[in-house]
Amino acid sequence: MRFSDLIVALELISRHDADEALERQARTGRKFGEVLVELGMLSAHQVHELEDGLPAPPDSVLELGIEPRIVFDIMVKFLSTAGQGNAATIAETLAISRRLASVLIEQARAQGIVELKPGIVAGELRIELTPRGRSMAVEAFANNAYIGPLPVSLKEYSARVLRQTIRGETVTAHAVLQAMQPLVVNEELLAKVGIAANAGRSILLYGAPGNGKTSIAERMVKVFGAMVLIPHCFEVGGQIVKVYDPSVHKRLGTRMEATMASSLLADEFDPRWIPCRRPFVAAGGELSLDMLDLKFEETARFYEAPLHVKAMNGVLLIDDFGRQLVRPEAMLNRWVVPMDRRIDFLKLHTGQSFQIPFDQLLVFSTNLSPRDLMDPAFLRRLPYKINVQGPSPEEFASLLRSNAAEHGVAYTNEAVAYTVQQVMGHGTPLAYYQATEIPQQIADFCQFLNRPPIADETTIRFALGNLLVS
Repeated sequence: MRFSDLIVALELISRHDADEALERQARTGRKFGEVLVELGMLSAHQVHELEDGLPAPPDSVLELGIEPRIVFDIMVKFLSTAGQGNAATIAETLAISRRLASVLIEQARAQGIVELKPGIVAGELRIELTPRGRSMAVEAFANNAYIGPLPVSLKEYSARVLRQTIRGETVTAHAVLQAMQPLVVNEELLAKVGIAANAGRSILLYGAPGNGKTSIAERMVKVFGAMVLIPHCFEVGGQIVKVYDPSVHKRLGTRMEATMASSLLADEFDPRWIPCRRPFVAAGGELSLDMLDLKFEETARFYEAPLHVKAMNGVLLIDDFGRQLVRPEAMLNRWVVPMDRRIDFLKLHTGQSFQIPFDQLLVFSTNLSPRDLMDPAFLRRLPYKINVQGPSPEEFASLLRSNAAEHGVAYTNEAVAYTVQQVMGHGTPLAYYQATEIPQQIADFCQFLNRPPIADETTIRFALGNLLVS
């Protein structure tokens, strides 16, 4: 991905402005960042901050920071599967620059691994494996079947995690208010959520069901605006661990083919890293302890990163805590070291253990009593315990009217008072979800019977009969 595409994806400049700057860059041969400053599109400080935070594209095998054997193994596996290739296809598959792809091809030719064949593929010379290269591919597949972007080193990955720590951002009250939309959250709760997110420390959300604990947690990641770089995978002990997951990581922009001379200038960064928004990962009752370990693919012989590694530099929600199949104490014990020391230990199937940073906002959400779930020692490790309470009668009435208007349901003040009286008279506490669900059910009822959408005793009783348990 080009630097110009990235700043457009970050909405710092428009696509039109980026194209104008690229045209001037092509004419002058100057760095893209310098052109942006010259045109007044960004300040020198903004450009420096962006460029300084992006890893430069490696120009040599040494600069990749991983064992050369891993690099050539992945390249010969690709060529073995594809049958042939060229510098462009190798660069795209291995997530490297064409310049480095050409270096790899020359080194592979010198070692007798590949050879040039007659014919042109996409404007470039065709490359195929030699008998020695095919033998090397067989050995490489025996080690693992991974074909894709080259990994970064564990050291480089750990350094990047610490560099883009979630504690490095300042969360503002306005950002929290915007992130929580369209939820109805009172000022006291907004302040508690904002302070906890700003601290970047573990949080416990508790309270009766139906009042938005999960919704609040899901929106917490939106209070953080900074981009993070996620590697396709990292290497440790000669093993490959996949990190990037399209279902979790929201990529900024799209990978675009360079169409101008700017692609040959200082406009790119290491494509092994993907610019993403801070991730959000949620796990509920299905969460088990083995989901927090590396997952070894027996057939492919490489690893999938566990949930909390995919949530690195973002938010990890343990939802419905206390309802997992594993005992709450066992689940809590798994988090003691990461929460206290902000590091975690993972183990390869070879028995080798390694250390990795633990940098994320860890949120537990439960509608059970915290005192029944955890002992005082663990409660102490959760510095922010936020009780998400139900609405007052006034807040409930306001939200009920608002939702009724959205569904086109006529809801008089008398009907609102009757609804509140019926819910509280049933012995059920008022909850935010009720104010959302009741108008919806009234609208469904009236549509089915082809009658005017009006909240009266009949329609309200129908809705409450579905919501409240006798």
